[in-house]
Amino acid sequence: MITPHKSFPWQTFTLRVVVPTLLTIVLFTSVFMYVFIPTIRNNSMERKKEMIKALTTTAWSVLAKYHNDEQEGKITREQAQKLAIEQIKNMHYGQEFKDYFWINDLTPRMIVHPYRSDLNGKDVSNYTDLDGKKVFQEIVTVVTESGAGFINYKWQENDNSSNITPKISYVREFVPWKWVVGTGIYVADIENEISTLIQNGMVAAIAICIFNFLILVCIITVSYTTHKKEREATVELETMKSSLALSEKMASLGKLSAMVAHEINNPLSGILSYAKLSSRYLLKEDLTEATINTVVNNLSVVASEAKRCGEIVKNLLLFAKQTQANVRHVHLNEIITLSTKIIDHSAKMKELELIAELDSGDDDICCDPGTIQQILISLIVNAMESSSQGSQIVVRTDYSSSDSIEIKVIDHGHGIAENDLPFIFDPFFSTKDTNSSLGLGLSAVYGIVQQHSGTIQVESHLNVGTTFTITLAREYKENTNK
Repeated sequence: MITPHKSFPWQTFTLRVVVPTLLTIVLFTSVFMYVFIPTIRNNSMERKKEMIKALTTTAWSVLAKYHNDEQEGKITREQAQKLAIEQIKNMHYGQEFKDYFWINDLTPRMIVHPYRSDLNGKDVSNYTDLDGKKVFQEIVTVVTESGAGFINYKWQENDNSSNITPKISYVREFVPWKWVVGTGIYVADIENEISTLIQNGMVAAIAICIFNFLILVCIITVSYTTHKKEREATVELETMKSSLALSEKMASLGKLSAMVAHEINNPLSGILSYAKLSSRYLLKEDLTEATINTVVNNLSVVASEAKRCGEIVKNLLLFAKQTQANVRHVHLNEIITLSTKIIDHSAKMKELELIAELDSGDDDICCDPGTIQQILISLIVNAMESSSQGSQIVVRTDYSSSDSIEIKVIDHGHGIAENDLPFIFDPFFSTKDTNSSLGLGLSAVYGIVQQHSGTIQVESHLNVGTTFTITLAREYKENTNK
């Protein structure tokens, strides 16, 4: 049976819901911190490098244009270089249009620098940054070896000579004039942009984590509320089931009582007849020995019939007394024998043969004998109502398994229609006259079998018969999943 006051399964709920949700949040945070953020940083840096590479190529194209004019004789080299210098000097980009291009040659000598006019025309071979790096010598080395490339160094921030900061530049050689053109980006600008992206990402990540946490809180609240309602419904269901079980018990007792009353009526009629006949003999004035023997024989019949009435009533009382659950080890054959004895007289009155084919093996089982007897009585009574005169009803057992026992109740009656079979264990469903049946018998049988963690199966064919097969574990295991 379901335990009505079972507390909320916090341990199971925590393992199945809370822990996976928290692990998901931790995993998401870890992935964001150790995968997503480094990926943002790398991608941003690579994107900026590609940008200054493309910009340097644009400036290089300006030099190529004027060189082409020189080749075509439109202008002299001196004019071409002067025009190129002027255009490169005035080329700016960026948010404040302060980012720039510069040109030096392979000497290296500064050709033009928008913000360091003090270096224009001077030899910058020995120019070093704050780390002691000879910047322009390294630029010449890069373009000499590869024609173009990236270089890291420290330089003033655009026109702010007081702020020296790390910079990444891309330089490319213009071979015809032996010039090098380049532009760069400041690492601090990239870091600021990356920080902005990361902050936005962290805000989104925190929002997602909070959302997941709120979902977890909602799940806990809804689960607890649902469990509470289920617990209340379980209490109500258990009360209803107890009432239904009692109703079925009373219905079974009423049905048995009616059969017993009908059965007792026959011997009582015999007792009354023999008693009246004996009293007439005794009122005669001349009592012969033959008359006395007849009276004695009549009294023996009266005693025998009275004893039979007593046995019938005794068996009925035994069935009626077993109302409370009492799980213990019993011998199943004894329960079946008592059950068949209770109903045997009624079977004979209907000219039915009740046969008990009991396995001689180990019949020990841990169960509630009263409810098992109720199962047998209900199934046998149903079989009797379904069977015609002269038929046999067989109760057969199989104890061959060490873990379970099997009980079969077999009749050769009119059977159950195929479309009714799925519903026979439903409460209040009955194929009989509704005035003579509550429709609780098989439902109660099913409930008792489920209570014992057993199974019940039915096989039936119209005008052939019905077989109910019950399988019960030898050791009682209360079913809490009904």
